Amino acid sequence: MISAQGTTTEILQDSDFPKLKAFVINATGLSYFDKKDEDLAGRVALRFAAIGQMTCADYLLQLNSSTSAGSEFDQLVLALTIGETYFFRHSEQFKALKELIIPELIKENQNKRTLNIWCAGCSTGAEPYSVSILLKQHFKSQLSGWTVQIYGTDINRSYLSRASSGRFNTWHLRSLSEAEKKLYFEENEQAWDLHEELKTDVSFHFHNLITSHYPPVLNGPEQFDVILCRNVMIYFNQETIASILPQFNKCLSSIGWLLLGYSEINIDLYKSFDLVNFPGAMLVKKKSAASVARQEPASALPDTRPVPLSLRTPTLLSPTKSQIPTRLQPLAPTEAQLKNLYESARQMADLGDLNGSLSAIDKLLQQEQLDARAHFLRGVLLYQMALNPQAEESLRKAIYLDRDFILAHYQLGLVYHRLQQSDKAQHYFNNTKSLLFAVPSESILFEGNGMTACSLLSVLNIIEKEG
Repeated sequence: MISAQGTTTEILQDSDFPKLKAFVINATGLSYFDKKDEDLAGRVALRFAAIGQMTCADYLLQLNSSTSAGSEFDQLVLALTIGETYFFRHSEQFKALKELIIPELIKENQNKRTLNIWCAGCSTGAEPYSVSILLKQHFKSQLSGWTVQIYGTDINRSYLSRASSGRFNTWHLRSLSEAEKKLYFEENEQAWDLHEELKTDVSFHFHNLITSHYPPVLNGPEQFDVILCRNVMIYFNQETIASILPQFNKCLSSIGWLLLGYSEINIDLYKSFDLVNFPGAMLVKKKSAASVARQEPASALPDTRPVPLSLRTPTLLSPTKSQIPTRLQPLAPTEAQLKNLYESARQMADLGDLNGSLSAIDKLLQQEQLDARAHFLRGVLLYQMALNPQAEESLRKAIYLDRDFILAHYQLGLVYHRLQQSDKAQHYFNNTKSLLFAVPSESILFEGNGMTACSLLSVLNIIEKEG
């Protein structure tokens, strides 16, 4: 029996922890935890402290009993998920929406005069509201008289509640100018309230990409003109992604578009879509009738609708080799192959071939999306190429995957220092110092090319003195 103050170590030693871990990954798709036992156990320990005495077996039964609002499954999801989001994240994709996607959809949908957009994994709502702002700002007259519906879905009900309020802090608005903040929001003490007219066409709904039915909204549209699922797939393995993509394809209209996050497009997995290049972004589009006609007829795929969680039992949640459909298992790269790719990227970077190095690291991330050092190297390369927003994104992913990654905190501080965002820069420099003080001064830093903790601390002191 694990006490209410059960430690991470006790949970890890529980013989049923592997079954609990399998359940979590199966039910949420968060394969990030596949190699993060201690991180998962730590978050479970927080729940044990909150609900009282519990063993992993008992907790597994409780989780499997209900996924409704307010259930323990809901509370665990809140502990497992991250709500990092901000308005107009990945500006290049919003530029693509403005200049290419929305104009094309307005032209094609003139007869039915409807526009349906789904933001999957919308977190606290910045993304769907950003779409609403874009439509009102640039297409208000063209969409007059149209039925426009923007649906935000997420597995975290707490995030959905916050999203519905339309209230955000300054951090969520960090990509907006002061003029834009005042145009779209009403300042309210330490928060910003989105204007009501920008909330009219937006609604929020619970949806689990792994276990819920598609399309995601009861009595909602069967098909969508645009699906945004950005910075979600990175936490899934290829098997899970391969099971979700046919559902997205089914939910797209014949002229529909799918927008994903950076480093989330694996060409082998997206063969059923057309890839479209746009400056600074790779877009995915429903295959045209002409593209489908050119392809060889394919045998019918089995039904990929997810099994409702309520129908699963703990004894069936630990997958065996025979339970995994062969068609969903891309040939996984070996550890040696991934290491060679990474070393190749490092060597090209050392020789000054930044573009070649970036290409190699992107290839690695297509095969292994949960490699913190690969995201770190990508962030460093993008920083050197003065692509600051993309560098910020990659470094944040590295830190999420490895919270103790000292140089990732330091490098992200440099990004904000360059952008003259002093408060954010100082935050990450302080994180770096805290982590440095926790290790011996002569320790060689991970991915530091021989740099010691003492050396980096000296560099930080110089940066802070120079302001």
